[in-house]
Amino acid sequence: NRKRDEKMGEKIHIKNSPSNNGKKILIVESPTKSRKISSILGKDYRVLATFGHIRDLPQKHMGFSLKDVISGELKINWEIMKWKVVNLLKKEAKNSSEIIIATDPDREGEAIAWHVASILGIKDAKRAVFHEITKKAVLSALNSPRKIDMNLVSAQITRRLIDRIVGYTLSPVFFSIRKNSSAGRVQSAALHLISKRWKEVKDFVRRPYFIVFADFGKVNALLYENYEDNGINKSRVKHFHSEQEAREICERVNELIISSFRRGKEAKYPLPPYITSSLLQDSKNILGFSSDFTMRLAQELFERGLITYHRTDSVSLSEEGEKIAKEFLSRYFQDVENAGRKWKTKVANAQEAHEAIRPTEEGIKVFEKLFYNIKSPKAIRQSNLSPYDKLLMLISFRFLASQSKNAVFDTVEVTFKSPQLPDKFFFKVKAKKLKEEGFLKIWNNEMKDEKEDEYEGEDAFSFLLSFELQNKILVSPHRNYPKISYRKEFTNPPPLYTEASLIKELERLGIGRPSTYSTIIKTLKSRGYIFEENGKLIPTEDGLFQDETLEKYFPKICSPEFTAKMEEELDTISRGEKFWRQSLAEMAKKYLEEFEKFKEKVKEHFQSLKQIELKKEEVTGRSVENTNSITNQNKQNRKSKTNQKFMIQEKRRKAYKQKNQNQKDLKLNRGKGKTRT
Repeated sequence: NRKRDEKMGEKIHIKNSPSNNGKKILIVESPTKSRKISSILGKDYRVLATFGHIRDLPQKHMGFSLKDVISGELKINWEIMKWKVVNLLKKEAKNSSEIIIATDPDREGEAIAWHVASILGIKDAKRAVFHEITKKAVLSALNSPRKIDMNLVSAQITRRLIDRIVGYTLSPVFFSIRKNSSAGRVQSAALHLISKRWKEVKDFVRRPYFIVFADFGKVNALLYENYEDNGINKSRVKHFHSEQEAREICERVNELIISSFRRGKEAKYPLPPYITSSLLQDSKNILGFSSDFTMRLAQELFERGLITYHRTDSVSLSEEGEKIAKEFLSRYFQDVENAGRKWKTKVANAQEAHEAIRPTEEGIKVFEKLFYNIKSPKAIRQSNLSPYDKLLMLISFRFLASQSKNAVFDTVEVTFKSPQLPDKFFFKVKAKKLKEEGFLKIWNNEMKDEKEDEYEGEDAFSFLLSFELQNKILVSPHRNYPKISYRKEFTNPPPLYTEASLIKELERLGIGRPSTYSTIIKTLKSRGYIFEENGKLIPTEDGLFQDETLEKYFPKICSPEFTAKMEEELDTISRGEKFWRQSLAEMAKKYLEEFEKFKEKVKEHFQSLKQIELKKEEVTGRSVENTNSITNQNKQNRKSKTNQKFMIQEKRRKAYKQKNQNQKDLKLNRGKGKTRT
């Protein structure tokens, strides 16, 4: 985690090292990564860490002129963040025979490499890129370094600048009514999705409907209707909105005729290996890990050389990955091995040069040791493994399943017509029985089909086979089965977003990129705009207020289409199809024009809110306690979940500090001559 490394960089004391004596220098981001690579390269290289970003935009001001941005003559005032690290890098660079920069293989890593080269004054800097920290991958990258990809650097700088422009202009607007406010290009779009869904659920009115079915005892065949949609014939389960109508249908039917009996086979495909978004979703759903925690674990696993790079949107696998899968499956699951299986990404603008997330050769060895006790993903969560091992096992199970054969089912489907019903109505039921287990031997965490007229198992399958030689079935109230019944159901609202489903939606809409998903959710929580309850993401009053304000006065900024279009623009820059200064000028100009209109409108809106608060003060005779809160009622009725969590954390911090102080006092007392008996 780059932010973690940056914090470490501020506190770390860099020791004076012996002179390089002409050694080669390899520069990476993380100290963990540097230690791992040092163990691979030995004494020939000195591996140094930047501890994350060493140069960035200033923290207290914009760092550039908006006029210069629009004119295309941009001058950026970059600020060095870690002078100790920079001084060490400069000192070591003087006596080195060669400098190679090997920061992470994404846009952010490419930008860090460019900053390092600029600070050290390296022309035509050598850039090594590897997606896994193994001896083979590292040596291969060092033997064939490339130049810094300025298209990727330009895309990252453009993203950084446009986010700075939006954040530094939009956030201060909300400061007048709430401290700790923030708004942003991606953040506001994500908040809008959460708030919109919350309102849909809150305002949803459950309505009853009725389903008619033929009850055969072991299975139920639901009543369907045929209909036409834009010239295409389709079918659906018939919903009756009147109980009387459903009852009449049941009373009318006294005979069922088998209109079709079909036997067949059905293949179930394994899921592709993980990309960032799918890993974050399964980590939450299966292991219960938050997106931020998952990314920190994955970063550590990558730096320890146990998995490939975890910020990726490509499902492709390298030959090395296919070889690892083949060797493992041949030992344990030879009958289902299908190594070399190819997958095609469904993510727009995916970086196909990257690889999916998978265990390395060292990682699969760790997995193999753990595999003796844990044979399936279901067993991981309740195990006593460390979070690192749990995530490694999840990644490995998914990777191995993706290189396995399909599961195959025998199926039987029966449809019934009734002479007493219109021709468009029919009853249908389906059953399937597992024939070839395939990937389900490895990945058995799949949810069963939720359709009520589809059954899985030997009993239901054998029962439906008994209809093969039948033609007509009588229905009588004097017989137990079959009988025509109905039941009452209710419409349900769309589910509230979880971290997993929000990430899936952000990916579908093209909002953000693999490296930003966890940061988006973490920011919304830390700012007090959302909180998590029973796994569901719920907007706070402050979050709802900000979203409603933006939706009313600045709808574009919270529109997913607006943010997704900007992401597409950044992708064109990364491919070298557009010049970044020109694209930045166009995006900034459009945004600032809209922002000026918003600023004037919202200023009047906030003034009217303050007038209302003042009138309340005059009527009640009470002073407004906090003019920075959105509503006094909100402050009086409840404390936000964020503040409660902060208070708990602060209490724990003080207790921990007191414990340390007590231990120090004890040591001092012992040092004053008191002996232990």
